[in-house]
Amino acid sequence: MLAWLKKKWASPHSADSSAATQTTRIASEHSPVLAPVGPWALYLAGQGAAAEQATLAQLAIEPDHADGLLVQGLIALERGHKADSLRILERAASLHPSNAEIHVAFGRALLIAGRGKASAAAFHRALAVDPGHAMANLNLAKLALASGQEEDGMNLLQSAVTRDPSLAEAQFHLGNLMRVRGELDLAEKHYRNAVSSRPDYVDALVNLGSFLKDRGRNEEAVQHLEHALRLKPDITEATFNLAMIRVNQRMWVEASHWLRSTLATDPKQADAQYWLGNASMGLGDAVTARKAYQAALRINANYVQARWGHAMAQLPAVPQSDEEQNTAPRAFESELDKLKAWFRTHRPADGYRAVGAQQPYYLAYIPQDHRAVLSQYGDLCTSLMGTWARKVGVPTPVRNIGSKLKIGIVSAHIHEHSVWRAIVRGWVEHLDPTEFEIHIFHTGTGRDAQTEMAAGRATRFYYAEGDWVAWAKVISDARLNILAYPEIGMDSTTVRLASLRLAPVQLASWGHPITTGLPTMDVFVSAEALEPEAAYANYSEELIELPGIGCCYHPFSQSPTPIDLTQWGIGNADRILLCAGTPFKYAPQNDVLWIDIAKRCQPCKLVFFRAQPEPLTALLEARLRKKFTEACLDFDAHVRFIPWLPQAKFFALLDRADVYLDSVGFSGFNTAMQAIERCTPIVAWDGQFMRGRFASGILRQLELDEWIADSMSDYAALVENLCASSARRDSVRQKISTRRSRLFSDPHAVAAFAQKVTSLGRKI
Repeated sequence: MLAWLKKKWASPHSADSSAATQTTRIASEHSPVLAPVGPWALYLAGQGAAAEQATLAQLAIEPDHADGLLVQGLIALERGHKADSLRILERAASLHPSNAEIHVAFGRALLIAGRGKASAAAFHRALAVDPGHAMANLNLAKLALASGQEEDGMNLLQSAVTRDPSLAEAQFHLGNLMRVRGELDLAEKHYRNAVSSRPDYVDALVNLGSFLKDRGRNEEAVQHLEHALRLKPDITEATFNLAMIRVNQRMWVEASHWLRSTLATDPKQADAQYWLGNASMGLGDAVTARKAYQAALRINANYVQARWGHAMAQLPAVPQSDEEQNTAPRAFESELDKLKAWFRTHRPADGYRAVGAQQPYYLAYIPQDHRAVLSQYGDLCTSLMGTWARKVGVPTPVRNIGSKLKIGIVSAHIHEHSVWRAIVRGWVEHLDPTEFEIHIFHTGTGRDAQTEMAAGRATRFYYAEGDWVAWAKVISDARLNILAYPEIGMDSTTVRLASLRLAPVQLASWGHPITTGLPTMDVFVSAEALEPEAAYANYSEELIELPGIGCCYHPFSQSPTPIDLTQWGIGNADRILLCAGTPFKYAPQNDVLWIDIAKRCQPCKLVFFRAQPEPLTALLEARLRKKFTEACLDFDAHVRFIPWLPQAKFFALLDRADVYLDSVGFSGFNTAMQAIERCTPIVAWDGQFMRGRFASGILRQLELDEWIADSMSDYAALVENLCASSARRDSVRQKISTRRSRLFSDPHAVAAFAQKVTSLGRKI
């Protein structure tokens, strides 16, 4: 049965009024029901075999019968007998020129035969007979839309649903048009009308699900998309949209499942291959990611995001060996060279789309000097974004002349987040509003009490402005003197904006503590206590070192909540050695250190956390388990991976911990500061670069240099020293308690920041 007829061919009258085409009343014990008996009624009811028999019987009695010819022509069309269908329906239209249903059916047959103009004429004849006929208007609308006549199509669809609001296909197309026009409430209304009229309308279910996904109503979207898949398991649009919902939620396991599902149906989907690459990177599987990006490029060699992703995928999240980690920077540099050459040769018009699609985030977790390669990366980012900027006419920024300096802060983390707590909050609280206009551009989606505080203190607070293009205009239009990026490298919108010149002076800070490499960044704001000697050599930007730890950091001032450690197999006699870093902070070259500490400090538990996504933690756990086994040491007797804890319970764990172990190579600023707040003894690593010196810098500010190590043997010995003596641990706790106030809520670094940016802003 032709779905477009079976599901909805609404006609207020029968095609013929003879008794043979009428419904008859059937007796029932309970209530009367109407059963279709005529060819047309049977066909509309979906009873194809019965309709065909009734048609043959009817035409045997009356060869020119309207309903009989109509159904006979439709059955022929359904079976692919186009010529027979056209012949029958053309004869029917000639015999019954006042029958609108026959004209519509003839128009459909002509359309299927590729005779568009003739089909339109047939639909117009139907409207001449029955003005406002819903199916005639629908089909003319589809013809208009196919030829680019959007306004005509819209009007015809409106006429169709005015006549018959339950015409699902018309509602569906109206939903599509309204969605394109940005009339989202109307789009949703029409999609829902289509699904309400035809609950098995797969295309409408998919588009409604996609629409709800785009509006952030993810679980509701999932319901409609999964319903579509139950009706049609091989529909790739549904599986792809389900995958994208999970991508947006960073649920990489589920995203990968749906992407593999859609690719099993159709492996030639470049977008699905690309996103499988991204999902695989989220899972820490760089090998699969590279294969997926390459598959996308085999389908579409000009897929710039996939080409970019393949270069970034040279950097594993949690490498499984020293060799894998040590070769990654060279592999990245090699692929970056290829990438630059490809863009230089091909000059794709959409090259800017690659920037921020992925970033070399994990490069920072390899403790080497990456200035040179990041400068090459930054040059490429600014070149591609600069081409876009010149094309669309982004204006050259000029200094705002006014009594106050206009400073903009761009971040996706204007809410309770490590970047906000460590850097931005102090700026917002302590920059003098009589000297500065503070413009905050919150490009993220998170919003909480900290967001509201920021909005209340800012001269102007910008939120939910749209995509990065919209943000670029908003920032440019603000005509700022200084534009500050607290971090560059963690968020795609941020790096795209930072690759543009939107203010006369632009600066980055240490939310992602490594040089940006971007020529558009004039200054990198750091801290004296956190940098090594001659640190300027590590940055492509001019380095400014603020006094002390470089920020105004507030304590949480939260009471701990009691915690039961026995649920994770941690006993009262165990020495708790807290390893609070994310999985990618633990390099394979340092695995021997944790083994050495476990041997020295028995009975002990090295306590790590199960961070999201879980597969990254699983990679670290598997690698450590293997290394412990090779060292003939019982992993389960010495190591625990526990769930990520709420703040109050984490504080309780800090109180119970014997030592907080700094992560070697890439330290943790916020967690170290929380350990200080709870007076937990720290053993710190003195790294070569800022990112490896947070905890050591903090201890130096407290004059606790004796607990800073610069070799793995010294590190293990310091931990052993603390574990061996509760009196020594208590002494350290007491020193932290009496000195920690010098680290918290100190506005002097912000005052120095204000002085520096004022000097920069006024001299341009």
